[in-house]
Amino acid sequence: MMFMILLFALLLTVGYAFHYPYYRRWRWQHRRVGNHRRLVQLFYASTDPTIIEHNRQYLSNTLGFSKEKLETVAIESRRGNILTREIGVLDDRVNWLKNRLSLTENQIKKIIQSQPNILGMKDDRLESKIDYIQDRLLLDDNLLRKLYITAPTILIFSTDNIEHKLNWLQERFILDQEGLAKLVAKFPGIILLSSEDNIEPTLDWLQDRLSLTDEQLSKVIQKRPSILSLSIVDNMAPKLDWLQHRLSLTDKELSKMIQRYTALFNYSIENKLEPKLDWLQDRLSLTDEQLITMVQHLPALLGYDIHNNLEPTLNFYINALGDESKAILFVIKNPSSFGFSLEKRLKPRLEEAQSVGMVIDYLCLYHIVFYTDDKWDVKINKKVAKVMGKV
Repeated sequence: MMFMILLFALLLTVGYAFHYPYYRRWRWQHRRVGNHRRLVQLFYASTDPTIIEHNRQYLSNTLGFSKEKLETVAIESRRGNILTREIGVLDDRVNWLKNRLSLTENQIKKIIQSQPNILGMKDDRLESKIDYIQDRLLLDDNLLRKLYITAPTILIFSTDNIEHKLNWLQERFILDQEGLAKLVAKFPGIILLSSEDNIEPTLDWLQDRLSLTDEQLSKVIQKRPSILSLSIVDNMAPKLDWLQHRLSLTDKELSKMIQRYTALFNYSIENKLEPKLDWLQDRLSLTDEQLITMVQHLPALLGYDIHNNLEPTLNFYINALGDESKAILFVIKNPSSFGFSLEKRLKPRLEEAQSVGMVIDYLCLYHIVFYTDDKWDVKINKKVAKVMGKV
């Protein structure tokens, strides 16, 4: 009997020792949640309910907050519950920020809905932060407004964190102050990316995959810094592999193409790249070698819209020469001929040439497309003088 009692006591002791840490953690979490709820309840209890209701109505009616968003404001606010601010405080803060950044109604709504905590910040702290960004990046008012509309989270970052990130970017990409300003203006979200978790791993992968020097890597990022936010596994790696296979490119040729046209990273294979290559090859009756040559000569071809650019431009050349085969030969030899505006350049020049009696042949079309404005004016004036001399 005594043995059974001792055994039972031993089992209780072991069980308690094993479960006690889990029990303590559960009790701590339970108390934490309970304490948080009681704090929120006390916080609200100490505030006039009419103030809370007024601010809820203001956020809902003036700033377009949804019911779900209103319910999370109290818990998510880091700088004091904005619902308990004195009546008129939120409106004053919104008007101050709206005037400081010259924002429209929709723009201020977008910013505050994205980052309600801004309403809990004092005007002087907001102003010092905005002034620092503007001075550090040499931004005019338009670029400053664009930066905060694109990445409103920057407003709640501390000045120290922003300064640290800007200094790191400037050193990492070998930039002067103007270069840093252009980089951030192109992609304000770069300030929000983690150097260790996002930027550095992407840079290392790009440099290795494309065999880039530090200078080449810096130029790629300066052209399109938004690629730093793309997934390597889901976007960049499969896209480069697909392009290399589809166009039979060597590593060196692929690297050169990406360096020339970094926008390729932002194009969908299924919706943009594949249809564009198929159209070019089918419509122009290209061999694989001719297609590869055209795209290598002008990678931006893959960014042109078929229906609004490629097709109407080709039709213009066909109509100008009166011969489809000659027009197709023209664009194959001169892929960049697809890059000029029909309305601002090609059509007006063709009309000028026809009005002075020029013969629209292959050479004349080349001049229409590629001559600078000064050279084109000289050509037109010479033709006019020649015609007038005969008269």
